[in-house]
Amino acid sequence: MNKLAVKSKDRILDKKASMKIHKNFIDYNIAFRFVNFIQSTGRHKYFERKSFLPFRFLTIILGPLFYKKGFSTLENAWKFLYPQSFLEKHNINLKRWGLQLISYLFDFFLEIMFFMPNHSPKNITRFIKMEGFEHIEAALQKKKGVLVPIIHLGEIYHPTSGLLRKTITIDGKTQKVEVVGIVSPENEFLLRQFVKSWENVFAIVTGKFSDLERDIEKHLKKNRVVFVMHDYFKKHQNRVPFIFGKKKYDFLIPCPQLLSYFHYKNGIPVVPSNSFPQKDLTRSLVKFYPPVDMQKLDPLKEPLLLKEEVLKLQQGLLSDREKNSLHALKINQVLYPSALEYPYYWQMVYTLFKRSQFRIQFDDITSYFEFYTILIQRLEQFMEKSYEPGRKDKEILNVLGRLSEEIEHLREDPKAKILFRKKYIEIGLLSSKAAFNKAVSIALARRSTYIRKQFPKLQTLFLELVALFD
Repeated sequence: MNKLAVKSKDRILDKKASMKIHKNFIDYNIAFRFVNFIQSTGRHKYFERKSFLPFRFLTIILGPLFYKKGFSTLENAWKFLYPQSFLEKHNINLKRWGLQLISYLFDFFLEIMFFMPNHSPKNITRFIKMEGFEHIEAALQKKKGVLVPIIHLGEIYHPTSGLLRKTITIDGKTQKVEVVGIVSPENEFLLRQFVKSWENVFAIVTGKFSDLERDIEKHLKKNRVVFVMHDYFKKHQNRVPFIFGKKKYDFLIPCPQLLSYFHYKNGIPVVPSNSFPQKDLTRSLVKFYPPVDMQKLDPLKEPLLLKEEVLKLQQGLLSDREKNSLHALKINQVLYPSALEYPYYWQMVYTLFKRSQFRIQFDDITSYFEFYTILIQRLEQFMEKSYEPGRKDKEILNVLGRLSEEIEHLREDPKAKILFRKKYIEIGLLSSKAAFNKAVSIALARRSTYIRKQFPKLQTLFLELVALFD
């Protein structure tokens, strides 16, 4: 079996390819290729026992050169995530955070290039301390494989590297832990030499769900540990609360569905993990948390709204979408608090707004019928692509349906014209309540005097809609 699940064994990225995590950020193409060169030529071996301190000085010097390119994006994200009162109380300097994050990204590449390839069973504990391996061990004993959700925090490849040097005894036979990473084409190129060096590590390149499903299932059947980047989400994916139960962080964020799909389909254990930098990025504390097993959750230990949802799940009363969403919500509760605790070690903060967009787009509309049709359809899609415990989905969709019927009266009305200058309404990174309040307030504020007088039922229905979130 080819260790890299890619279509072409000798696949090489175009040298002109762009490897940007964000349009305003630096292109990683040169860095990726240099890492591959160092690893493929064995030059990393010289650095096994060298200090990382000179590299830290280098990144501190290089950081400011790239700082301006991405700081405004980082600043907006951090101001969204952290209350102004918190920033002032702790005298937080966001520019310093920005410099630290830029430096961290350089540290990340240097660590992968010069230090991680030198990990071995003899020295691994010098680089990586591990907590909670017993959760991986117990999960592997079930012989179904293990799914490990992780976020882009710290040295994200240290959990993989740490497990590669572990062994486990199953049915009296001691064997190496086999590890699988789901990577982007760029990261496959970055880690190609690393994968070639170890017989118990495998890589799957991201692609269509049907391809991923097939490849992941093959690895799970061989009782391997499959890592999934839980914060590598896309705006079309299902949305659940970022951290349920924390009012400031109840906004909805997209989540991958792969984990939940396999968890429910085949009973695959799901063991979340985070990697925390210690002295520098060459040293990490890797934590494996207790499995997120939805059938074993104790409803009585959950908040009231979650208690009801967990009971429904365990009684088989939730739809597949609701089951997947509830599972993602529980994983978020484990992983994302650490992203807030280590703000300049969380890479994906840079793409937070871009990947979470949910826009109600208005292009060249000329009538209220078009305006309200687009608004209602997108709100219905928002409902279909999101989940919150206790939300009155059926009632909300019913009112949206009645609104659709009501606006039919506007279809042929020659007086129901509108000049709508606003190109879109953004409702991403909001709770359902906040999203609907924002959309409805604009829908009502944009009414002309004619619409107010001739179609009063619109206001009644829109107000009825927002009332369902109280």
